[in-house]
Amino acid sequence: MKKNISLSARSNISLFFLLIGITLIVKILFNMIAIGFIQKIWDLNSLEIYNDLQSHKFKFIYAHKALAFFDQLGTFLIPSTLFLLIIKSISVNYSIQIKKDGLKIFLYFFILLGIAQLLLLISSIIEYDFLPQSVQDFLINQQEFNTKLQQGFISKGISSFIFNILLLAIIPAIGEELFFRGILQKICIRLFKNNSAGIIITSFVFGLLHFQIENLLSIIFASILLGYIYEYSENLLLTILLHFGFNSFSLFCMQGIESGYLSERELDLLGNYIIVPLGIVVSLYVIFRKIFWVKNLLLPID
Repeated sequence: MKKNISLSARSNISLFFLLIGITLIVKILFNMIAIGFIQKIWDLNSLEIYNDLQSHKFKFIYAHKALAFFDQLGTFLIPSTLFLLIIKSISVNYSIQIKKDGLKIFLYFFILLGIAQLLLLISSIIEYDFLPQSVQDFLINQQEFNTKLQQGFISKGISSFIFNILLLAIIPAIGEELFFRGILQKICIRLFKNNSAGIIITSFVFGLLHFQIENLLSIIFASILLGYIYEYSENLLLTILLHFGFNSFSLFCMQGIESGYLSERELDLLGNYIIVPLGIVVSLYVIFRKIFWVKNLLLPID
């Protein structure tokens, strides 16, 4: 018995390192392709792109968008797809029943938004002293960099907005859900022999890899919620749709501010006085009515 457990643990550890190995190789390859593409289209070399990134001026914003596009593909989506093609013992289900799942997706979307916004408010007053100072500084610098870069991506015009939906909402939703929920979470659950442990560990990795210390709690919560939904529904399409909705909402808000339809103060009021209370009310409603997924069986909504 102990020998079987040991072999199982070794197998899952091997799967973990295989996933990391494939990811690193594909990421490097796609970054090389991106640099070659940018040199061909905009006649920019890697040093010019690097210096522009370090200066935070983002003069070559279209080149940075292309780099981000290839990076999104090469970091999560393509490595996850290759991993699933190689390892047949891990599979994902994409089937969805609109009549059964439609209302639940709608309700859980508002829970995701509302509680994440509430935790964002809490995060703003939390000191992350449990993290080493060097880690805190790194995460803060990365968040400032990512925020400025994303702000640079936002511009007026329908074509830019459509590309941003693809870059910042669709590809991350599919790629990250495949990688974290579809593969890494399964490996962690098998390795630790506990659903909650696997989901929480995966969510902490998910949160830290977003390099947003001020949003850390809300990102970890969102990941835990998506993790439990996937574990009990066994349907990755549900979490992809919720992830896409969450990202799209953030993008719409950023686009609204850039286009002058929404001010930052109005966005704060919307988040704090409408989205947070709505998320709490919907959460209580879902708990009271027991609207959960239970291993592919949907509890009825009377």
